[in-house]
Amino acid sequence: MFYTLIHTGGNGFYAFSVYVPRLIEELGCSTSALMAAAAVWAVMFGLANPLVGAMIHKHGVRRILISGVIIAGVMMMLLSYVTQLWHLYALNLINGIVGAATILVPGQTLITNWFNRRRGLAMALMMMGIGVGGFIVPQLVAWLIAEIGWRNSFRVGAVLNYLIVLPPLLLFLKNRPADVGQHVDGLQLEENDSKKNKKPFGLDAGQAIKTYSFWLIMLVFVMQLFVMSGVQMNVQNFAEKQMGYSLMMAARFMAFALLVTLPARFIFGWLCDRVNPKYLMSSTGIFLMAGSFILWFFVISLGWVEDYRAIWLFAFFQGFGIAGSAIVLPILVGRCFGEREFPKIMGLIMSGFAIGVILGPVSMGRIFDAVSNYAAAFGIAMAVSIAMAVLALFVRPNIPIHQFTDA
Repeated sequence: MFYTLIHTGGNGFYAFSVYVPRLIEELGCSTSALMAAAAVWAVMFGLANPLVGAMIHKHGVRRILISGVIIAGVMMMLLSYVTQLWHLYALNLINGIVGAATILVPGQTLITNWFNRRRGLAMALMMMGIGVGGFIVPQLVAWLIAEIGWRNSFRVGAVLNYLIVLPPLLLFLKNRPADVGQHVDGLQLEENDSKKNKKPFGLDAGQAIKTYSFWLIMLVFVMQLFVMSGVQMNVQNFAEKQMGYSLMMAARFMAFALLVTLPARFIFGWLCDRVNPKYLMSSTGIFLMAGSFILWFFVISLGWVEDYRAIWLFAFFQGFGIAGSAIVLPILVGRCFGEREFPKIMGLIMSGFAIGVILGPVSMGRIFDAVSNYAAAFGIAMAVSIAMAVLALFVRPNIPIHQFTDA
């Protein structure tokens, strides 16, 4: 899954922002109109997550993930033929569903199925794949665009999807430890253990949605996505159009932030096995606030342009914010509600993705269209980050941690 997420996460979450300035020019649309096209992807991603969770619960991760990867190649090829804005809207309706089937819920479900005692560390190691993808894929896309154009870049991506992503899934992916004669945490599956642990413990989805913690986690998640997606989808346009960075230098804002997520994900995973995850969730708000502050103060106000100091400062704080959000959320959900219906509950919470990613990129894009400056947008991102950090402190896990460590 680490290897798979390099490609599915790198393309699904981070590659599109590199195409944004090219698509605005090619399609002759406003920044906010193109951000709305990205929001269509987000809406479908969010709405599809509960469905994907239910399908995984019924059919297993293997079948859903492989099907999603097959469809992803077709969609990348079709994107290379876009000539009007509505084409992008139509394709993103499907791409959002494909993203839900190939990125977060499938991977998070597998880790929850396979690991218990060191689930935080395992989740971190897997999710580091998204960080690697976020570092490599946008820069690869920027290079391909410069060399062969944005249409051919999509076509190359479609071919690579079938050559390097699909084969390992067909050969190696397993849904549960029982598929290879093992138990959770790699123990040998014994008859007594099989009977004792036959039914996963925790709340079902109906019970979970009646809790205070469920709705508070969803609100925190929406606020996180507002900030992360808003900054991510607009930072390339901000760096190129407002501040005058070159194509490759602008791409390094997010690329370097995703590089920072590699050690950051490991650190957060290690901490999740030792610290109440609600405190870690709160800390991500502080990091995200600092990332927006760097863009607002050092880049816009002090004018650190074409300067690696600004890129690395942004990368450090934004990277830790992204890493913490990705690692802590599934751990917090698991600690609050158990593994009984984890994919369903996680899918329901992930539906909040749609709200956050609609509001963030579109609102920031509209601010830029109105005043040709992102300063106010980054100020809003800072305020939302601080509010999210405070709200996360009020989450109360519904299952004591010793039940997980003793299970």
